[in-house]
Amino acid sequence: TEKSISKDGLVWTFKLRRGVKFHDGTPFTAEAVKAGLDRALDPKLKVPLRFSITMIDKVAVVDDYTVKIHLKYPYAPLDYVLSLTLAAPFSPKAVKELGDKLAVQPVGTGAFKLGEWVKGERIVLVRNENYYGKKSTLDRIIFRVVPEHGTRTAMIRSGDLDMIVLPQPPDVAAMEKDPNLKVINATSTRYLFMGFNNKKDIFKDKRVRQALNYAVDKDTIVKKVLFGLADVAEGPMPESLFGYYKVGKYEYNPKKAKELLAAAKFPMDRKISMITPTGRYTFDKQVSEAIQAYLTDIGLKVELRTYDWPTYMAMIYKPVETSETELFLLGWGPIILDADFMLYGQFHSSVLPPKGLGSAFYSSPEVDKVLEEARMAQEANKRKDLYKKASTMLWEDAPWIFLYVQKYTVVHRKNVKGVVVLPVEKFNPLYATVE
Repeated sequence: TEKSISKDGLVWTFKLRRGVKFHDGTPFTAEAVKAGLDRALDPKLKVPLRFSITMIDKVAVVDDYTVKIHLKYPYAPLDYVLSLTLAAPFSPKAVKELGDKLAVQPVGTGAFKLGEWVKGERIVLVRNENYYGKKSTLDRIIFRVVPEHGTRTAMIRSGDLDMIVLPQPPDVAAMEKDPNLKVINATSTRYLFMGFNNKKDIFKDKRVRQALNYAVDKDTIVKKVLFGLADVAEGPMPESLFGYYKVGKYEYNPKKAKELLAAAKFPMDRKISMITPTGRYTFDKQVSEAIQAYLTDIGLKVELRTYDWPTYMAMIYKPVETSETELFLLGWGPIILDADFMLYGQFHSSVLPPKGLGSAFYSSPEVDKVLEEARMAQEANKRKDLYKKASTMLWEDAPWIFLYVQKYTVVHRKNVKGVVVLPVEKFNPLYATVE
């Protein structure tokens, strides 16, 4: 219900709401907050997003409804980070009784609780009658798994579904004309890039990485492949994040790309391996095929291979010593609206796989220093200046082929009211109604 921060920024004190209970009836207390954070910080557990809370030194319980979080260094967006699911409080009873099953039988404090989970078919959430806040008018929310895009489109149009997310881009224009549907093409944080394995010899010269950025016509990909449902990147993070700085586009310039490759003495007869998932991102395979064609146009030899998502994830997050990736399509969707989560989470030397999710294996002492300083700065304008500097450095160094930020399209029947679409690729149906 309230927070206070010490003058040095190292101790955050939180007063918790009284009378809140977990779905299993266990009281929500400071011990539950401490248990959740201690679990996420436990080095014995594999937590890919742990970088986002490594500034926490220890968590202390003052009383049942007061908790102090001690930091190793000041960190301005701590309250945002504490909203992450990895930092969520745990019901001590649920942890003890469910153990590893907690992942599929979650026990929270929210307005809805898990009613049923049939893998591959549906998840049913039921209203939490003991919710501490204003209760939803909805009795339940059913998430149905409908893999076929055409089937989902037909079901929303017929009224068999009330809402769908991320329809196929070619279908959006027709749905916008349907008098029974409302289409929301929302801004998101989902940033798509073609990553380089920066540890591979062929990509160690930044002129090569810059060349491939100039070789790809991102505007045409967005217009013709994605039907306009994305914004071409003009910096190494989405515009919706605090600390965003618009560096400017890598304009399509195949002539300049060839000149840079020649200056770097790139071996043009060397075959480059490109990999892409299929179905993970909107038209991911088609986007990768377009990039392959652009690189072929400047004389490069590129072999494209596709993989299912689990296999793909295992490939790109191998340790650098065993990684075979060279070029790979990937998306990164920051789940807090702050530059630290994006830039530190992808480009700091400490997040290289398998410890973190820095899949491009990028490492720069100069960039590290700026990101660390930005992480510790408490004054907002100081942080903005540092992220401007980091963005400029990264844009110049080109650890990725910077592509675009895709839209998060939500379509619902017009009798559905009050759905709030969030930029972090989520929607809040808490106070939605169906008329």
